[in-house]
Amino acid sequence: MRKIYFVFAILLSFSLLMGNMYAQKQNYPSKAKDNQSELVDTRVDNMRYWKKQADKGLVPINPAVDLPPAKYTGSEIIAESVKGGKDDSPDVPVTDLTNNTQSENSIFVDPSNTDFLLNSNNSTNWNGSSASSVYGASYFMSEDAGLNWDGSITAAGGPNMGDPATAINLNGVRMYINFIHSNGGQGNAYSTDGGASWTSVVCGNPPGGWDILDKNHMWIDNSPTSDHEGNLYVAWTGFGNANANDIELVRSTDEGLTWSSHMNISSEVNAGSHSQGVNLQTGPNGEVYALWTIYDGWPQDEKALGFAKSTDGGVTFTPAVRIIDN
Repeated sequence: MRKIYFVFAILLSFSLLMGNMYAQKQNYPSKAKDNQSELVDTRVDNMRYWKKQADKGLVPINPAVDLPPAKYTGSEIIAESVKGGKDDSPDVPVTDLTNNTQSENSIFVDPSNTDFLLNSNNSTNWNGSSASSVYGASYFMSEDAGLNWDGSITAAGGPNMGDPATAINLNGVRMYINFIHSNGGQGNAYSTDGGASWTSVVCGNPPGGWDILDKNHMWIDNSPTSDHEGNLYVAWTGFGNANANDIELVRSTDEGLTWSSHMNISSEVNAGSHSQGVNLQTGPNGEVYALWTIYDGWPQDEKALGFAKSTDGGVTFTPAVRIIDN
C-alpha cells in the first residue's frame, strides 16, 4: 500500500473548505508569531498558498490515506470521435523520475511543427509518502508528437507558485510559460533555444501580503492575418489588490519582454463575490475574447458567465456583460 500524505490543503474537498474554513472577509484564528489575525481566502486555488496557510497553522492538513495499488486497464480510447485500433493512446510518461509529482497540465502544439509539444505542470518533490516542496511550473518538450520527452521537473525560469499556461509563437522560435510568481504576482518565462534555458519576467504586480493573483490563463495571437500577430495576453483574478475580485488583463507586444499595466475587464458585471476562471482566445483579425465564471456569493456555485472582447489588440475592451445568468 502506498501511503499518500496530502500536504496541500487545496486537495481538501471544496465542501470541507467552504463549510469549515470559509473566511472571505472573516478572520481565522492565527497562530502566526506576530499574533496578528490573517485572512484565509477559500476562493484561492493555489497549492503553495495553501501550504503556507497549513505551515502557519491556519488550516488543517489531510491525514494519510491508504490507497490500493493502481491497476493497468489498457490505453485504448473508447470514444465515437476516435477511430483506429487498440493503440490509439499509448501511455507515455513525461519523466521517468519517481521522486516528483506533475499535475494541472498545460500543453501547446508548435504551429510551425506539429510534432513539437510544450508541456508544463505543477511540479513537486515526492519522498514516497509526502510532497513537502513546490517547484512550480515545470517544462517538458517532445519533438516526436509526444512519444519521447525531455525537460525538467524544476520550474521554468526559477521557483514559482505554479498554475501554468503554455504558448509557442507562430514561427516556433519562442516558447512561453505563464505562472503565479513566487512574489504572489504573475510571471512569464520564455525560451528561445528549444527549452534549454528560460528567462523569467514579472508580468503582473504582486498585491502584497498573503494575497495572490490567481486562476491565470495566457494566450498568444498566432493568426497570420492579424495586425497583432505575436501579442501575448495574460489574465487572472486579483485578490487583495486595486482590482480585487475582478478579472485583470495585461498584454505584451514585444515577445514577452515587457508588459502593460493591469486592466480591469470584468467590473461591469458587478459580481457579488468575485469573477474567476478566465479563458482567453484570439480571432483571425486580432480580436481578443475573454470568458469567465461569475460568483455572486461565496461559498456558492458559479451564477453566470462573463464576457468581454477587444478589437484593437487588447488596448481596450468592451464593457463586460453576463452572457448566461441562471
